[in-house]
Amino acid sequence: MNVLSRDHSDDALQRADYLNNGEIVHSIDDNDGIINNTNVFNSISYSTDNKSCENSNLYNINRMHIRNKVDNLCGTKSVNKSTHQTCYKEINKLYINKDDAEEVNGQLSANVNIDDCANSKDEINIVYSYVINDLKKEMNSHNEFISMRISIDGENYILKKKVTKLPFLRHDHFLCLTKTGCILAIGGTDGKKKYALVEKYCVEKKKWKQINLMHFSRSSFCGICTEDNNLYVLGGEGNQHILKSVEYYDSKINSWISLPPLNYVRHSASAIIFQNMLFIIGGKDGIGNYGRVHKSVEMLNLNEKNMKWTMCKPLKQARLGLATIVFKDKIYAIGGSTGVKELSSVEIYDFKTDEWQEGPNLNYPRSNFVVFLWKNHLVAYGGISQNKGSPLKCAEILNEKTTRWTLLNEAVDM
Repeated sequence: MNVLSRDHSDDALQRADYLNNGEIVHSIDDNDGIINNTNVFNSISYSTDNKSCENSNLYNINRMHIRNKVDNLCGTKSVNKSTHQTCYKEINKLYINKDDAEEVNGQLSANVNIDDCANSKDEINIVYSYVINDLKKEMNSHNEFISMRISIDGENYILKKKVTKLPFLRHDHFLCLTKTGCILAIGGTDGKKKYALVEKYCVEKKKWKQINLMHFSRSSFCGICTEDNNLYVLGGEGNQHILKSVEYYDSKINSWISLPPLNYVRHSASAIIFQNMLFIIGGKDGIGNYGRVHKSVEMLNLNEKNMKWTMCKPLKQARLGLATIVFKDKIYAIGGSTGVKELSSVEIYDFKTDEWQEGPNLNYPRSNFVVFLWKNHLVAYGGISQNKGSPLKCAEILNEKTTRWTLLNEAVDM
């Protein structure tokens, strides 16, 4: 595999799917829309990415989205509506059908909870994906819908949660909970090939329904779901190469749009949006023991007419499988892996000084976990840690007034 080369056209879409005018059309059953009344959950969203060290038995906790009814878009609190130029809207379009387009644009707003999950204003809903190698060294994909409540008892933080299993076979995919509460699974791999599929979870049938296709098959990529139900996917592993391609799903015109490619191929990075600027941080440019782990940071200004990725101040520590979030108008790059071991270190980027500074360390080194905002606190949940020898189910919380992470005490499940 040419792991360091630029990405090439992927074989996810057959050339027969291309029309003479260069558009891509994918027809879907008109009876199935992206968002149905019975398939949605109350919630808001942030995502993190991907791979741990390759020599770990716990391979990959890779796709996590959080939505709660209190906080704004985690990691994108100041996000504004993206503006894209006509030239990008005129090429590489991918359509579903008219009914789906109307639903994606937010005309359906009814919400239903999985298994009558509580509908508290303080409830946080997560979709969370991880993979464990069994004794036969086969990767078993685990996907969960988790409802959480966090409370304070004196100086202690209490976590209650309810976990609902979601059946799914692929791994290294992007699991997403949209603003309207729809659960989507995008891309990923079955261990043999990568996929461009976009699937929606049907609660009643407990099955996934294909509703769309990305331009490129990919796994281990960054994903972002915005408050406008738009999607960004960045980089990842293709069937032949590491990718630097970037795609944007515009729910208003119901199409996938190709954005400018990254400067460097990378998978297992993390991406955020802040003030209409799209950032990709860290990651790796090779597979297995090949390639390097990135310190580099790239930014795409979505307000510019002629958009292109520019290089920003690099991290002090190269890392993949990290979590990123914007907190108090600063970017937090938390944990991750060097490719050999997990990290507990935290770096904080200050836009005013254009510098990365050291932040408070996590209690547990962890990669491929999720971080979100709760009442002016940062919360880190899940991930992989070689020190624990199993997927981490514990959570840590950082109060804005303190300089240390505190472990949450887990109470009886909801």
